[in-house]
Amino acid sequence: MAKHRYKWRIAGFIFKALCMLIIAAIVILLLWRIIDNNNDPKEMDTVIPNALLVDAYNEKGDSLNTYYQEQTRYTRGENNYGYFAITQSLIIDDIDQIQFVFRYNNSTLKHTFEDYSLSEIPSRDEEVYDVTLTVMYDLTPDNDADNDGKTKDAVRYERFYPSDMVSAKKTLYNYRKFVFDGIVIDDSVIAVYADFYYVGDIDYEKTPYGSLLIYHYEEPNVKYKLSKNDIQAITAWKKN
Repeated sequence: MAKHRYKWRIAGFIFKALCMLIIAAIVILLLWRIIDNNNDPKEMDTVIPNALLVDAYNEKGDSLNTYYQEQTRYTRGENNYGYFAITQSLIIDDIDQIQFVFRYNNSTLKHTFEDYSLSEIPSRDEEVYDVTLTVMYDLTPDNDADNDGKTKDAVRYERFYPSDMVSAKKTLYNYRKFVFDGIVIDDSVIAVYADFYYVGDIDYEKTPYGSLLIYHYEEPNVKYKLSKNDIQAITAWKKN
């Protein structure tokens, strides 16, 4: 009888151990997915080189003036909360260039399907969103009080379009890294916004589907030092 009870105790111990192992495995898997999806793919982690960047780096090396600003990283509007994010941004001042990583969740595609009453959910492999930059210029430099854009003829807006893009995806997220050339950040610039439109509803006179601030003249610039991978990408680049 004692042996019988002993066998049941061993069986119970093994069963509890197996349950704990299964629970631990599930927790580890969930944590891994959270951590993995919070990190950008390797394709997003280096600058996208072009002739302008390569020539500037060959001339200036580590003294190349690059920086970013700490801005809100995801949309927080009532109708687009969490839809879009900018996980990285970089202003390369010496070549008048901006690069940034645009990210959206798989659920954003479902929201777009609902918001625009589409016949089906857009594919992850489609270019579903139009991404541009809007630069806000100060036309009255002696008066900062009218820099909010509410005073007529006090500011001017100009739209810029990407010159290059690379894409990647993870389990939950979709990524696009954009290059914008010809954007001079000087004393006349109040702000730079990234605007996101659904490709089936591009009307630049309308409020964007989502928008995020990349640069504002009142915010501090944070110096960025090119990483080893950045430098490798630049030095390995060859003109097509």
